[in-house]
Amino acid sequence: MKNFDNQTPIFQQIVEHVLSQIAKGELGLGEKMPTVRNMAAEYKVNPNTMQKSLEKLGDMGFLYTERTSGRFVTEDAEKIVALKREIPQKMTQNFVKEMRDFGVASEEILEYVEEGIAAKTTPQ
Repeated sequence: MKNFDNQTPIFQQIVEHVLSQIAKGELGLGEKMPTVRNMAAEYKVNPNTMQKSLEKLGDMGFLYTERTSGRFVTEDAEKIVALKREIPQKMTQNFVKEMRDFGVASEEILEYVEEGIAAKTTPQ
């Protein structure tokens, strides 16, 4: 996990990271999640923070709990397809907002995007 920023609550950053892992297929449909304690150690956070993150993911329908077996990623493939669309849409909206806040006109934003797509190398 990347370093946490100070602008967004840590639990929300964890939620977004796990959602990204689900959308990318790094966490598969029906896959068993590690324990709260193990995930807290991995993310270097308090177990209560991790518990809050996992509960939020459960409330959102991306995780479910089996009483004696632990937490699992949803098996709802349509929900994952929608997530795969939602994340890039949010990324695009944030990008466009930042560009507009910087004073870049819509036509120029499109030019920058086209240049970025056409570039032979990816920025690091």
